[in-house]
Amino acid sequence: MPFPNLFRYTERLAKFDLQYETTRIINENSEYLTNLLAIQLSQGKDADGANVTVFGKDYYSDRTVFEKTRHGSGLGKVTDRITNYMSGAFYFGLKVNVNGTRFVFTSDVPYFQDILTRSGTERVIQLNQEHLEQFRNEILIPQLKLAFNGL
Repeated sequence: MPFPNLFRYTERLAKFDLQYETTRIINENSEYLTNLLAIQLSQGKDADGANVTVFGKDYYSDRTVFEKTRHGSGLGKVTDRITNYMSGAFYFGLKVNVNGTRFVFTSDVPYFQDILTRSGTERVIQLNQEHLEQFRNEILIPQLKLAFNGL
């Protein structure tokens, strides 16, 4: 690379705000991220690939199985794994909040904190490595390249 091109490249690099661009991309693709989390939750897995639990157990109580079988719809009828899904309100209420260089999932359902408490960990609402890599490879890196090349 000739020196004039190297100089222009380093100028562009100095102007590029990686944190700003990453935050913007996450905000613009929050629905993609929440869909990844919904897929993971429907599989009954947490961010570590472990089974989601309710008070340390990776199965529903007999009462919950009865209620889900009777009143659940679609994924709400699934009882062979913990999905935290009955009517879909929790899944549809998922949101991404960007905090500095991190993003966290929340939900506007009134029982959101109960889900965390019952699960015993916030890892239940964090993406696993596979889904983080999918987001990075399909969305983040390509859009960062576009933003950098647009300078």
